[in-house]
Amino acid sequence: MGNEVLLYIPNIIGYARLVLLVASLIVYKTPLQFLVLYGVSVALDGLDGILARKLNQTSAFGAWFDVLIDLISRGALWCFISKWGYFVMMIEWLTFVCTHTRGADWKIPDEEFPAVCKMVMAKGFKTPVGAYAITGIFVLPLWIYGMTSGFLLDYTGLPLSAQYSLLVLLIGGRLLALSTELFFIQQHIKGLLAEGNTSKASTSS
Repeated sequence: MGNEVLLYIPNIIGYARLVLLVASLIVYKTPLQFLVLYGVSVALDGLDGILARKLNQTSAFGAWFDVLIDLISRGALWCFISKWGYFVMMIEWLTFVCTHTRGADWKIPDEEFPAVCKMVMAKGFKTPVGAYAITGIFVLPLWIYGMTSGFLLDYTGLPLSAQYSLLVLLIGGRLLALSTELFFIQQHIKGLLAEGNTSKASTSS
């Protein structure tokens, strides 16, 4: 198994998602077109996982590539909707680096994890608490776009009071996810410092 992994159906879907992302950003100022293209890209994110398991085309590259596309997509959207979006994505990219250096089992919390992290990560994030955090990560930037572009008001008629109420709920979910992200970053830094101290001890001896 080598380069043929690049032509696995789930990974080809990933390439299509990137094309859809670029197309959506081109029509960013046209809310309906943007959300259709971006929405199809997000929907394909669920399809590639199903096909990967059904066709037995799972791979380490595919798992990494899938998360990478999510980060690129959200990062682009965050940077389009706010000048502060860079800082949100900085945290997400740092977390990506810190979690993937822990290996394939990074989603399994250790005993040293704080209670809030264990609640978020329990059963692979497939609990109400985990789903709330994940929803905050994925939906918050889309919701902000819907509000600032006028899409929610023009196309759904959702009153501003409801828009802001749901915005607060999504921010809560994002902050919940942030607590786990910051913990992973902290643990990674602690590990690097520990390695540095070990190296110094070995050199001095």
